[in-house]
Amino acid sequence: MVCSRVRSVAWPRGMVALGMLFVALMMGCAKQDLTEVQQFVETTKRTTPPRKPDPPPEIKPYNPFTYTAQGLKDPFWISPFAQEEELEQPLMSGAQKASCTGVRPDPNRVREELEKYSLGSLKVVGTFRMSGGGDLWALVLAPDGVVHRLRKDNYLGANHGRITSITEQQVELKEIVPEGQCWQERDALLSLTQ
Repeated sequence: MVCSRVRSVAWPRGMVALGMLFVALMMGCAKQDLTEVQQFVETTKRTTPPRKPDPPPEIKPYNPFTYTAQGLKDPFWISPFAQEEELEQPLMSGAQKASCTGVRPDPNRVREELEKYSLGSLKVVGTFRMSGGGDLWALVLAPDGVVHRLRKDNYLGANHGRITSITEQQVELKEIVPEGQCWQERDALLSLTQ
C-alpha cells in the first residue's frame, strides 16, 4: 500500500496581507463608468465663456545715463574728517573755474586707504629700506590700529596729501586745500613718534 502524504503549506501572515492588498489594488484598476465625469467636463466647457489672457505689461525702452561731471568733486566719496565748510561749498560756475588757474586735485585719481583720515590722526612709527638699498619707506599707524607702509608719491590725509620726501625723522608732503572757490598747495609733515 502506498501512502501519500499531503503537506499543508503555512503562509506567513505578512504574505497573506500583501496578497490581499495586491488584489484590492488590481480591482481599483478595473474599468469604471466615467460617463458622468465626461458629461460634467463637456457641460462646463460649453457654459463657461472663453476668457482672453491679460495683455503683457508694457516694457519701456532703456535710456542709458551719461555722466557729464568729470571735472567736479566725486559725489560718492566724502572724507569722514572733511570740514563742514568744504562740504557746504557751492559748485563753481565756468567763469569762476577759469579764474582759478593752478593746482587742483585730480578728480579721476583713485583714493588711497589713508586718505580717509586727517593728518593729525596718523602717526609715523618707523622707517625702513628694502634689502639691496633703494628708497626709504615709512611705517604709518592709522587710527584703526593697522600699520601701513608708504613710499614717495603715496597719498595720505584728507586734503589730497602726496608724499614728497621720507627721512629717518619725518615724512614731508604737499597738500591741496580749498581756498574759497580755488585750490592752494601747502607743505605739511608727520614726525616720527617716540
